[in-house]
Amino acid sequence: MRRYLYRCPVCRTTSPTRSPPEIDAEGVHHRQALHGRHHPDGEKTGEVDRRGRWYTDLGRLASLHARLADTFADLRDPKGAGGRLWADALAWLTLTTTALGALWATTAALHP
Repeated sequence: MRRYLYRCPVCRTTSPTRSPPEIDAEGVHHRQALHGRHHPDGEKTGEVDRRGRWYTDLGRLASLHARLADTFADLRDPKGAGGRLWADALAWLTLTTTALGALWATTAALHP
């Protein structure tokens, strides 16, 4: 399940987790009601992980790990929030196995 938030830095408020169409409507309503239809500087809308961290604020490896962990955790509990230890462990296992496999394949290709 994809999770999206709307953040207004002027009001220092963040919306609850919503779907993309709902988050767009939330932003429009917030701007009309509180800012006279102006877009506040630093306004942010985007996808977040189960812990509420913005994917764009994470590094590439951390973002990939968060997406994998969210996907694994969503298999059992699609509407849940918060981190799941087993999903984090499985995501790291997947990443390390993939990296070791790529390293092995590269080494095997370079040294026939």
